[in-house]
Amino acid sequence: MTRARLRTVLAVALIVLGTPLLLAGAATAVYVGPDDTVEYARADVAGDGSVAATAVDIATVTGPVLHVSARMADDGEVFVGVAHRIHVDSYLDGVGQQTVTTADLRGEVASTSEPGEPSPAAPPGDLDWWESSDSGSGWRGVSYELTDEPVRVVVMSPSASGEPLDVELSFGVEVDGIFLTGVLVGVAGLLLIGGGVLLLWLRRRRRKRELRAVPDVKDDEAPKPPDEPGGGTKDEPAGEPVAEPAKEKVATVTPLPKRPLPQRTPPPPAPAPPPAPDPPPKPSARIAVVLGLSGLVTACAQVPGEIDLAARDALIPAITSDRAERFFDRYNEVVGSAAGSGTAALAEVEGGALLATSQFAAEEQQVTGVAPEEPPTPVTPSVVLSPQVGEYPMWAVVTGESAAGGAPSWFLLTREDAASPWLATLAVHPAEGTSVTAPLTAGGAAVVADDAAVRRGDEVLEALRVYGETGEEPEGVDLSFADGLTRLPDHGLQLDTAPPEFGTATRSCAVESPDDIHWLQTEYGAVALASISCTQSVTVNPGFSVVIEAAGLGTIPGGSQISQAEISQNATFILSVDVDGSATVVGQPMQPIGMTWSVP
Repeated sequence: MTRARLRTVLAVALIVLGTPLLLAGAATAVYVGPDDTVEYARADVAGDGSVAATAVDIATVTGPVLHVSARMADDGEVFVGVAHRIHVDSYLDGVGQQTVTTADLRGEVASTSEPGEPSPAAPPGDLDWWESSDSGSGWRGVSYELTDEPVRVVVMSPSASGEPLDVELSFGVEVDGIFLTGVLVGVAGLLLIGGGVLLLWLRRRRRKRELRAVPDVKDDEAPKPPDEPGGGTKDEPAGEPVAEPAKEKVATVTPLPKRPLPQRTPPPPAPAPPPAPDPPPKPSARIAVVLGLSGLVTACAQVPGEIDLAARDALIPAITSDRAERFFDRYNEVVGSAAGSGTAALAEVEGGALLATSQFAAEEQQVTGVAPEEPPTPVTPSVVLSPQVGEYPMWAVVTGESAAGGAPSWFLLTREDAASPWLATLAVHPAEGTSVTAPLTAGGAAVVADDAAVRRGDEVLEALRVYGETGEEPEGVDLSFADGLTRLPDHGLQLDTAPPEFGTATRSCAVESPDDIHWLQTEYGAVALASISCTQSVTVNPGFSVVIEAAGLGTIPGGSQISQAEISQNATFILSVDVDGSATVVGQPMQPIGMTWSVP
């Protein structure tokens, strides 16, 4: 194959290769636009349920950003939120819903219907675990990067009205750099086409130049040698000899001796032809180079990866630092207002033993008219000891710095399900100068205690419960900083001097909410917040009564004569247990949580 033909083949190959690149790049840039986002599916989703939610496996790649938007068919308000499946599964547990199982690049959207309750237990806007959310009328949507994290998108009414859902869903994908890649691929295709056209033009120009260098001469006008009329050379006729007319013989001719004919000098040998030039590179090699450059160009765009199902997060932090801060902002606000206006809002931020003590304190204040000596001081969370959890209920321990100073306060936060708020169920405000062994953390998460440490902790808790009933101090337990726990054995009415016929008095103690005792690993054992409540039951025989002192006892007015009473008080503390069997209790003052009585 000649060099000219090779150039032609290469030019055609460049044009053939560049044309689809130019068309594909231009189409991609125009279709996607500068925001690198394109809608790939849209469909109406309706059903008897009041919620539409995507399945976890609706996306099978990582890297791109998924955009999910929705609008109500009646142009009403819509809520769109995205969160981890642990939260969404709990929030929608038992709720009628449409689950979107497919939304592929062919534009197909499929969903299944699940029967259940009309709506979730709480409006979606009241919850803090959404990674992103939007609500209002018209098109509303969220966007999130596709990772190994299993997330779900929820679409519903912001008020959780329970009305059947009729919504239009739109799915779009954003691939970082795809617009620029389309432009560069189009430019690369244009350059390839231009290179092919240039090669064809150069070949055509070279051919014209060669044609102009050769004169256009006809065969009958070929030049002849001047010495012979018929052509050839002087020494050798070119053709047959021409006959001349006979002449009259006038003399005898004597032949001369023969002479040798002159010898023709052979022409010099033709010079050796120059070596042939190296052949041009094969078209396949140049195309390989072009393809390599095109690969570098396409590297400008984000390349999706495959989801690693084994790496998907099965556990999440129970609470994050920013959510803990938001909780305590609300907590400080509610507790501060409840000190002067009642306890109705306390149930929004407190639960368990802590709520019981706060409610009784407010009730006592209303009965006695005596305000607390000091208003509650705001708490700022300092350390969030959150374990990794895989389901509800959730819990976390948070230490906080009080504005009044002193030792850090400890709070146990619990959450029953995703529709419930976080609640502070236990709180300990140690005296100044006390310290507690810090729990261990790994990867930013609190380490849950092992079974051996939990068994030892439960054994000490049981010993402390018995101590509250009988006053028998447990061995190996340091009660130097236990405070109110040491007063449980003799709380309530003091009846030591009453005669036997006076009546009966019993005392019973229990560990409050044992399921909410959560042990965290420490360097030497485990630590947990706990609460023990003891109730004194008094029954007075006829003819006898108990007279309350003038100062009163909790909500029992001073001077009252009672024949029956039940008085419950609580001691909340931090319990540390060590592997050597020892334990330490750090507590706060005992607090009443309930009183009932009757008069003769």
